[in-house]
Amino acid sequence: MTEPAYRFLAPPAALAEVFAGIWSLQTLGSGEAETIAPDGCCEIILHRTTPPLERTGSGWARQPPAFLYGPMSRALVLRQKGEMDVTGLRLHPWAAGALGPAPGQWRNRAVPLADILGAASQTLLDAARSCATLEAFSDAAAAILEPSLTVPPLQADVRDHIEALAGGEARAIDDLAARAGTSPRTIRRRFQRACGLTAGEVIRIQRFGRARAAIKAGAALSDAAADAGYADQAHMTRDFRRLAGATPRPVRDPAVFDVFYAASRK
Repeated sequence: MTEPAYRFLAPPAALAEVFAGIWSLQTLGSGEAETIAPDGCCEIILHRTTPPLERTGSGWARQPPAFLYGPMSRALVLRQKGEMDVTGLRLHPWAAGALGPAPGQWRNRAVPLADILGAASQTLLDAARSCATLEAFSDAAAAILEPSLTVPPLQADVRDHIEALAGGEARAIDDLAARAGTSPRTIRRRFQRACGLTAGEVIRIQRFGRARAAIKAGAALSDAAADAGYADQAHMTRDFRRLAGATPRPVRDPAVFDVFYAASRK
């Protein structure tokens, strides 16, 4: 794929409790496999052109034109020959439950958006394809989606936990339980309801993200492992194989979907 054209906007106020932002990506696919690693967030994906192929257990399958990619705990591999033009809405990592009471059922798969939003899914796809600018689509998306969203009652608690993990105030489930004055079992249940991922998976993905960013910035692998909180470099390598489908060293090389991990998305 060639150098992508990527834009990211902060969400309109009506969507800000659930969505971290709205983005667009245009690029040309070479037909080679490209990997997207999990970062703890779900995305509503709206293809303006022919969707790419996604690697499945038995081969390759064409993605739907409009779907939610559920909570990811493994690498996603795509392949596109020719133009890719996609608009996305990124959910906060603690907000997947705003689209349904059991987000864990969407894990690691592209769920047709009609299964979640009904007729509003086609309206949203039509807006993505017809709006001349990302700003115009943002306004349209707010009007279409706001009536369908229900903020999970535990979202504020899980948001606090995830921000504590990101800020280094906690590194383990027991740390979160101690901060909240509750049990690890309660922490696990709250994460499943809000994120569709276990608390342990969120911790692993955040640790992987810290290491990935450090390696991209030029850190030695051993230093990246230690700073991210891994027991050793071998521990980090095992996590990279699980979450990125590769060892840490290739992360240094430029990749098409690096734009998805830019600081502007946080």
